[in-house]
Amino acid sequence: MSKAETTIRGLLELAEIEIDGSQPRDLQVNDPAFYQRVLSGGPLGLGEAYMDGLWDCEALDEFIYQVLRADLEHSISPLKL
Repeated sequence: MSKAETTIRGLLELAEIEIDGSQPRDLQVNDPAFYQRVLSGGPLGLGEAYMDGLWDCEALDEFIYQVLRADLEHSISPLKL
């Protein structure tokens, strides 16, 4: 498991979201590039990764609710390179 994946998994656990979990709110990673995209792009990177098909979610509304409830949008800021 990459450091990026470990970081993202840890953050999502705060929102009670699992990667490749069985709940409708859990996200399914389609491409491992997802992790680096989110870490480098922050919330915008998460949205772009979704549009590019790097991840999917059965209940996107529930996913977003959990992320906002846990205040994760302020936990991931784009990396300054």
